[in-house]
Amino acid sequence: MSGTALGHGLESLTLFTDPVDLLAYRRDCSVVAPGEPELVARPRDAEEVAAVIARAGRDRVPLYVRGGGSMYAGGVNPHAGGIVLDMAAMDRILELDLARGIVVVEPGVRFGALLEALAPHGQTVGIVPLTGPTATVGGAVSAHALGSGSPRHQSMGDCVAGLEVLLADGTRLRTGSAACAGAGFFQRYCIGPDLTGIFLGADASFGVVTAVALWLVPLPAVRDTLTLGFAGTAAAGDFVTAVQGRELTRNVWYAAGYEGGTVRARMTQAEPACDPATLPGFCVCFDLGGDADAVAADRARLLELAAAHGGAEYAPFDAVYFRRLRYDESYWYSFAGYFSRSRCAILMSSLPSDRLAGFIAAVDAQRAQWSDFMWGAAVVVCRRGLHGGVLVFYDERREWETITKAVDGAADALVAAGCVPYKSGKQWAAQVREMHAYSSVLERLKRALDPAGVLAPGNLGLGHPGSGTGSAD
Repeated sequence: MSGTALGHGLESLTLFTDPVDLLAYRRDCSVVAPGEPELVARPRDAEEVAAVIARAGRDRVPLYVRGGGSMYAGGVNPHAGGIVLDMAAMDRILELDLARGIVVVEPGVRFGALLEALAPHGQTVGIVPLTGPTATVGGAVSAHALGSGSPRHQSMGDCVAGLEVLLADGTRLRTGSAACAGAGFFQRYCIGPDLTGIFLGADASFGVVTAVALWLVPLPAVRDTLTLGFAGTAAAGDFVTAVQGRELTRNVWYAAGYEGGTVRARMTQAEPACDPATLPGFCVCFDLGGDADAVAADRARLLELAAAHGGAEYAPFDAVYFRRLRYDESYWYSFAGYFSRSRCAILMSSLPSDRLAGFIAAVDAQRAQWSDFMWGAAVVVCRRGLHGGVLVFYDERREWETITKAVDGAADALVAAGCVPYKSGKQWAAQVREMHAYSSVLERLKRALDPAGVLAPGNLGLGHPGSGTGSAD
């Protein structure tokens, strides 16, 4: 069905059907293959979202949902064609309740605008994605983002008090305390099972998020950064495990670890005269925030604990990279110091802190096997465990087919090393299908909530179009 035909009955919305306009909606920032939308609809409120869902269901047309398009897992790529729902116009802050400590926003609100609105009240939110101020709240919730705040709050889902979601049959669902008429959002876990969690990280496979309630967090009075260098990955992993076990992340707003190759690339670019032999084999970096006494005390504890694991402060990396990253709030993956290629492929996985050495070894093996590409690795430190990012820089015009094979190989290697897939199941489809009980339950949920299979087919990784396995999820 043509985009023009799909738009019949939706003329009150902003619609895009011109092929030039549609180019911008083919993909996100990932290495996942682009899709081909026939129509883009930009709703202004939940009623217009409902109209598009109804149209997609009636004609069994695939429907994908797009926020800022800055994610790196392919969840917004319309592989089955159909309609892309662009949530950019739903960008209102609906409620700010300082007494309850809740802010309720539409999904198209961008984090840059949200933080600007909250700052005069001395407030922020628990997690701010590392994909920059243009990332949307709805996208972060749908893709289960991580970033600033992960050492304190783990991930985006842990900061969500409730959701408003439109289901495939038109049902408008409010989760958490707001499920009770008139109660509003203030508590997530209060009425039986946690329905909020079904929609977190699902990339619109079970419903379209139309409002998000987030808990507020006071802004820190002071901030400081600290970078610690270690001889190797094993010592750094033991140190991180000790930090988490002692709950020393309570005043850490962001923490990350960088393997030797990444440290070496960044330092030699910034300071060409530096001797690579003198550089740490691994750096763990902290962005501390809180009242002045607490920050100073935790800084001292971290230095003491690092020394017990053979580490010490390494100020040069803090100065040329980490402090700038945090204070300039740059994209972490484009700030890694590799600028000679056109694009960066990112593969994210979760791992326990004691598997850090295995994660780095898997990346080193891929670096050796695919030596034509520039590889980097970093981990985001959470309250417990790590999120590991594998970064591969490539020339998209010349190396697309090869890079997709390299990323697929890296995915297999990470799982073999004890890591767990993170982000869209589309990017990890082969690995998700090996989780038999997990994928079976996802299939049953999908059939129950979206029997026509129109919502974001392929995003759960259960057999998306073109995969040759099963039916599209």
